[in-house]
Amino acid sequence: MNHDTTPELIISAAASKSTYAGVVSMFLGWLVSSNAAIAVGMLVGVAGLLVNWYYKRENFKLRAASDNREAELNALLKAAEVREAELDALRKARLQRGMDTDTDLGDLEDV
Repeated sequence: MNHDTTPELIISAAASKSTYAGVVSMFLGWLVSSNAAIAVGMLVGVAGLLVNWYYKRENFKLRAASDNREAELNALLKAAEVREAELDALRKARLQRGMDTDTDLGDLEDV
């Protein structure tokens, strides 16, 4: 299943870029020795890091739930295949015993 287009990943990518912008802003503030620029850079960097962490965690939860649903579906399909194989084996056994109908009543005759 393709999980690369979820909104959480898009927001996470934006948050990652925001984190980098905060780091660059902090570094430039340090270069020019502006305490306000350093503080803003630190805040933007931490905010970006927190948003990135949150949406990565949410994406992980969604992916795990999707994988669980897919595993349940595969288990149900496998059970259906096993049941179909059992029914085929029963039909073959009936044919080998000479029974050509699928009921125990035999052939229905016109009355």
